[in-house]
Amino acid sequence: MYFYFLSEYPAVIKLGGIYSGTIDKTVKFFDITSPFPLVEICPLMRSGESFAFFPDEKFCAEPPQNVSVTDLKGGYLIRFSDYDVKSEFRVLEQAKYRDSVITAFVDNGCKISLETQAGFYAENLPFTPSTVEFRRGKGVNFNVIFAFFTRSNDKNALNVYDVSAPALIFSRTADEYEINGAEFTITEKIADIAKHLVKINYAFDGKKVKETGRTVSVSDKFDREKLTPAIVPYAFAEEFLCGGDYGFYLSDAIKQNADKLSGFFGEFIGVTPPPIFRDYKEVGLVKKLGERRYAVDYYLFTTENGKITDINKV
Repeated sequence: MYFYFLSEYPAVIKLGGIYSGTIDKTVKFFDITSPFPLVEICPLMRSGESFAFFPDEKFCAEPPQNVSVTDLKGGYLIRFSDYDVKSEFRVLEQAKYRDSVITAFVDNGCKISLETQAGFYAENLPFTPSTVEFRRGKGVNFNVIFAFFTRSNDKNALNVYDVSAPALIFSRTADEYEINGAEFTITEKIADIAKHLVKINYAFDGKKVKETGRTVSVSDKFDREKLTPAIVPYAFAEEFLCGGDYGFYLSDAIKQNADKLSGFFGEFIGVTPPPIFRDYKEVGLVKKLGERRYAVDYYLFTTENGKITDINKV
């Protein structure tokens, strides 16, 4: 079985008790045969205990708190997050309001607690942020607290918590955010081919958050007219994911069925080239299966004169 390992922190990896190198944010590839050896991850230059597991079916189906697993259809990508599984109690940030108190604290992982006149809510965050900022939002149809988390090793994130009936009602990555009454806007800078900048507007509808509009722009240095045929499918998939002008990459025949593409692809969260054990022509779309579990579906694109003329799921 093929395995890729990567870690948000430098670590030594041992297979069956034998030193097998170091891992970090650059993926490391191993071909591991069954019966699977014990895998040990030993942090370097950071606090924390070593982590050991067998990379079997049960582990990949139910990864622990500090691990995410992606099924690559023929192998797995296993990622270790910079998660404080063993740490002393400390408060990161707290905000007190007339009707609520919200606290971000570390106690064997980072946690959020929200106590209001209507009840209590608590959750474990899948990361430990560098800083936390709380801001209040209150109006006719909403009574919420915004929590913005900055992270040194990954993307920042924005959560929105309902105070009236304590719960998490919105969560996504964001580089920046702005609040304007009953609306708010997030900005995300994406490190893809076109260097997309996405701004999404949201509004409160009773207790729900709904998207009301978005603007998508690309780097001034990006020229979609000069893309090689092999890159066109990736540029298209990334544009589609951002909600931008993906029609540019489609032939007239495909454009006629553009409204069916969402159903054809399904919901995906990322675009990736194939691993070495797949056909190099395949384009991978990353889909979320559940908590810390992902899978990649592969597609073959046919292009002609810079336009996509056919798409098939492998």
